[in-house]
Amino acid sequence: MENFYIISDGKKDINHETAEEIKRYLENHDKYAKIVGNSSDVPDGEKMDMAIVLGGDGSVLQTARQLAGKNVPILGVNFGTLGFLSEVERPRLLPALDAVLAGKYQIEKRMALTGRLRKRTGDEATGLVVNEFVIGKQDFGHMITTRVYVDDSLLDTYVADGILISTPTGSTAYNLSAAGPVLEPAMEAVIITPVCPHSLNKRSLVVSSRSRLRIEVGRTKENYDDEAAIRGDGQMLWTVSTGDVIWIEKAEATFDMVCLGDVSFFDKMRSKLNRN
Repeated sequence: MENFYIISDGKKDINHETAEEIKRYLENHDKYAKIVGNSSDVPDGEKMDMAIVLGGDGSVLQTARQLAGKNVPILGVNFGTLGFLSEVERPRLLPALDAVLAGKYQIEKRMALTGRLRKRTGDEATGLVVNEFVIGKQDFGHMITTRVYVDDSLLDTYVADGILISTPTGSTAYNLSAAGPVLEPAMEAVIITPVCPHSLNKRSLVVSSRSRLRIEVGRTKENYDDEAAIRGDGQMLWTVSTGDVIWIEKAEATFDMVCLGDVSFFDKMRSKLNRN
């Protein structure tokens, strides 16, 4: 590892103080280090051996989407609240850098999801997410109907606030809040979770990462089109309505996370979710 980019959220790392500390540390060890405010600020073709991300899970998510498929490992340093995607808390930063420079870490490859939208008008769009796609209602008080197919077999029809399709990495995010299961982040699986379903027997389901999902926006009221929004990792992607279809499947690209091994996923679960 010779070339490091330090991606610093200036709202949390005030005046890039910690980023500057990391830069000095790396340069004192004869490494190249550069500070940027966003992963999109890294010039195309620039050599990057590792990205060190200072911020919360949102900063790591944004970087992971940018670097998916590029084989650049990400070391997250938590400046947020939960920080499930961060490997290091601020007080452990220097020992973590020592471990990185000594090669005492592992790379964990994690799956992402791709979505392809086809509207009834014929328009199409594609997107990639690290955590989840959410097909959710646009208006408060109005539910939407979705039909979910797994490999062309109808799984179920959901009348709900929405339907959430999550990776194992995203299982501790919106999926967890929607009462979905938590999966180990290195697993290869996809979680289907209805959001506030209008039925007591609608529950989450975990399917193989080899599955191809098709979600059709239906019609909840006979005389009105359902209107929904599709969000990816919390960001607005597209608006959809009755008759529109989205296909979701495992992406070919993965994103790489640095694991130091001293804090396990289950340690994080107990600590961050206050479990005994």
